Amino acid sequence: EQCGETLLTFHSGETAAARMNTTESVRESEVLKRNYILLGTRSSLFLPHNNLGLVIVDEEHDNSYKQDSPAPRYNGRDTALMLHRIHKCGIVLGSATPSLEEIYNCRFGKHKMVQLKERFHGSGESDIEIIDTKAEWKKNGMRGNFSIKLIDHIRQTLDKGGQVVILRSRRAWASAMQCSLCGEIVKCPHCNVSLSLHRPQDTTPASGKVVCHHCGWSAPFRDNCIKCGSPLMLLGAGTQKIEEEAAILFPQARIARLDSDTAQNRTFEAETIRDFSNGKTDILIGTQIISKGFDFSNLSLVVIISADTLLAQHDFRADEKAVQLLEQLRGRCGRRGSKGLFVIQTSQPQHPVYQRLLNNDARQFSYDLLAERKDFRFPPYSRIISITIRDIYDDRATRMASALAAALRESGLDVTGPYPPIPDRIADQHIRCMRISFAKDRSLAERKTALKQAVARFEKERNYSGHIIIDVDPS
Repeated sequence: EQCGETLLTFHSGETAAARMNTTESVRESEVLKRNYILLGTRSSLFLPHNNLGLVIVDEEHDNSYKQDSPAPRYNGRDTALMLHRIHKCGIVLGSATPSLEEIYNCRFGKHKMVQLKERFHGSGESDIEIIDTKAEWKKNGMRGNFSIKLIDHIRQTLDKGGQVVILRSRRAWASAMQCSLCGEIVKCPHCNVSLSLHRPQDTTPASGKVVCHHCGWSAPFRDNCIKCGSPLMLLGAGTQKIEEEAAILFPQARIARLDSDTAQNRTFEAETIRDFSNGKTDILIGTQIISKGFDFSNLSLVVIISADTLLAQHDFRADEKAVQLLEQLRGRCGRRGSKGLFVIQTSQPQHPVYQRLLNNDARQFSYDLLAERKDFRFPPYSRIISITIRDIYDDRATRMASALAAALRESGLDVTGPYPPIPDRIADQHIRCMRISFAKDRSLAERKTALKQAVARFEKERNYSGHIIIDVDPS
């Protein structure tokens, strides 16, 4: 207000009336000669801006900027860049772990890189310790999902009055259930994925419900196989189980959990973060939600349980995303001038991602990943468009996907597939995918037009509208 500017906010947590008021304020700003600062999510890019002076994209690498469902499918970072071109205004893309696209743009002179080489409070980089869980299991050094080494670190931190954040990338109590006799995996009746066990607090494993994390289907949990009646084995450990184990190992600690289950209640989410920030909670356990830019002054230990799940993704961006998440988590600890500790529990301690992080070589690793992308003609050295076919009939999905791929190849396009993704059935819809790669040359616009026309012609000739999804630069 001292600068004569008005702060406006725009996000899904506001009422429709509040969002409408913000929209009108933006629309009338030029007529009323009123300056404003708009703080919003990716949807705020589509407000009726008149005379923008600056666009700031915080954490430009974050996957949440990419909307892949429902339509329109777009990347908020790229949309912000387009807004900057339309309004001929300045733009700042901020990140401690820039995306490979932005490193590429800076390397080839499209954008300018400005580096902040000192942390805000002047503290050094946190120490990193990698714990080999395979070796720990062999020497009886594990207590559930916690190694004895990790338990000692947590106890020392708590004794000194510090706080601990523990990340587990999967929620629920158990991530899968398998018959101990016939080996049957309990799967969702509507999706080709295993069900997860969710338990109420302070109950036995035999209670609770099984939930599909893709379509939301749920049912009461039964602890025997529906095929042969044998007992089920509970596999994997989600945040719920980690929370229970931590409560047993550290009975005097105040423990809270933050994942998409608990975060459905916005009040609870805000209170959980506020309590941890105010020192009312000693250990915070959660999924990637807890890596989203929080600044906790007393946080001195950050832990990743089962870090290998970050790398076990069917995605050429898996290593890039893992490095970004690890660096972001490392930056959470050791604030206010103190040096923290970052502990990674993994069964692959020699993986290049961990070794680069250990040697403070994440930036060079990004350059190595860029070179790898160039060899395989992956983005940012090309453009990729994903085409997905969804159909309630498996055979028709296969048949139509093959026919569409043939039609696109006849149009001169470079098509990979079709292939069944993982999972290949969600909410009773069978899925087939294909990817089209475009070289970044003068023929790019022409080939995109050819793709658009070929898909439209296929939908009309085959009477197959509503089944084909096109996603540019899939995440």
